[in-house]
Amino acid sequence: MVVEIHANVGKNRLFIRIEGRLDGDQARMAADAMIKEMDRLRPGFDVVSDLTKAEPMGPAGAAALKRVLEAQRERKYGRAVRIVGKSAAVAVQFARESKEFHHEPYLAFSLEEAERLLDGLLP
Repeated sequence: MVVEIHANVGKNRLFIRIEGRLDGDQARMAADAMIKEMDRLRPGFDVVSDLTKAEPMGPAGAAALKRVLEAQRERKYGRAVRIVGKSAAVAVQFARESKEFHHEPYLAFSLEEAERLLDGLLP
């Protein structure tokens, strides 16, 4: 499992990349790291989540996702884009978990497409 988290303070964006299955203690630690990086950003920050190589989560991963979504809402995030590639099962799971928070991100097929969308270069 790989989790990369990076706050780009200049662009006011949080970048998250998950590969493999996120669950258990790893899910809790990843959620803590995501929230810590959010705290470096200003309200209205954008979130880009690359899930192209992610696998469906178990209960601990779903609980961690809900905690991250709540933290985003509390910190008044702006827009969210999920890069889903061909990982339809993961995209569906994230969408299902996100509904409770009225969190409806844009979907993109690559990081480049996500960046162009957030930079206002796509309709």
